[in-house]
Amino acid sequence: MSTKNVTNLAEQIVPKTKYSAEGVIAQELEDSLLNYWDARIVNYDKERFDFAGWVLQRVNINGYKVNDLRYLHEAVGASDSYKLTKKLCEDTNLPEFQRLVRDFVREVIVPEGHLEKPVGVQRFLNVRIMQPAKPQGIFPFHTGLLYGHGPASRSIWMPMTDVSAEENYTASMQIIGLKRSRELVQEAIDKRYTIDGMTERFGAESWPLKMGPGNVCFFTQENIHGNFVNVTGKTRVSIDFRIAEAKYGNMLARKIAGGYFGIIPDTAEEEKTHVALVKPNFDNGKPNVLYLANATPATDGAPVHLQRYMVLEYCKRHNIPYEFEYFELDAMTHLPTLRHAVEAVKSNVVLYSIYSLPPSKSFRSTILDAAFANGVILHFVNENVTISNDAERQNVERMLEFAKATY
Repeated sequence: MSTKNVTNLAEQIVPKTKYSAEGVIAQELEDSLLNYWDARIVNYDKERFDFAGWVLQRVNINGYKVNDLRYLHEAVGASDSYKLTKKLCEDTNLPEFQRLVRDFVREVIVPEGHLEKPVGVQRFLNVRIMQPAKPQGIFPFHTGLLYGHGPASRSIWMPMTDVSAEENYTASMQIIGLKRSRELVQEAIDKRYTIDGMTERFGAESWPLKMGPGNVCFFTQENIHGNFVNVTGKTRVSIDFRIAEAKYGNMLARKIAGGYFGIIPDTAEEEKTHVALVKPNFDNGKPNVLYLANATPATDGAPVHLQRYMVLEYCKRHNIPYEFEYFELDAMTHLPTLRHAVEAVKSNVVLYSIYSLPPSKSFRSTILDAAFANGVILHFVNENVTISNDAERQNVERMLEFAKATY
């Protein structure tokens, strides 16, 4: 890897900033990706981490009675498949499953992937159902970079059904090695390939992952991957998600800490304390106001109408009444409107994101100290967290530190 660029492709899709990796740290990332994350298959204890059993249980709970995920298509029609997929993705945020995932990351992914803590894990995992003979249900060949993921993010793919046999290759995920993927994507950019063109070109050089429950594939945001039409006559179900290290928090592109990645406690013991102390607080008897930001680096390009949509949905979901809506003043990076809400009006404030707070920790402390002094709660919609006590404040600061380079 060049010390001037992460990769040719990364420079085009993830523009360099003053925080981009240079020199030694760039080479460390390259070595990590090539040695441990280049379409590498790792084994895990499928009894200890029974992801397949959990998916089957949730399928049944959601009203589809099956004993074997391979025959899910017999119970779930094509019109219901997408709906069930989204419900299963939502279910991955259930507390018991999140605990299982965090243990899996700490016990398997971190040591096997040679990662440094702290790490962030995708908040909602992807559960994918690929029914047989459904060409409209497959993902075209792509890379994570092309979908807005930064070059330091790492991907995890786990089949919930066995696709290890040679005859099951069309049901598995197809992948290409890192170095060749870089060449092929650059070729696709230079020659302006269509989706069909990329499918033909990339598909010819890909290979199927021969895996089953108990196997996990580690790959990068530059490995080309995708699917063929499943002609096995059986459904393939899989889980995938991404993980990131704070060390490379500046190289996650649009998928930054807090919103996309949830930072997990380093140990199971720390998690017990974290769960006990960091619980969203929704009611302290004070009035609530809405706040739409536009004067911090991360909110400058966030459309106000989309912020409003998220803020209103959050209030509806948590039954939070509100009395007024504030807009920050354009170009006023000293955030006079936010300070007015916290210091003068002394209301709870519902904000779009933790990135609505100022980047300067000393200035941020001024606002948070005032919130504490006046007993108000700050709600952060995108991250689904609040600040109402010291533990929650430290939790938010940890997210901001993790993403310091993009913020």
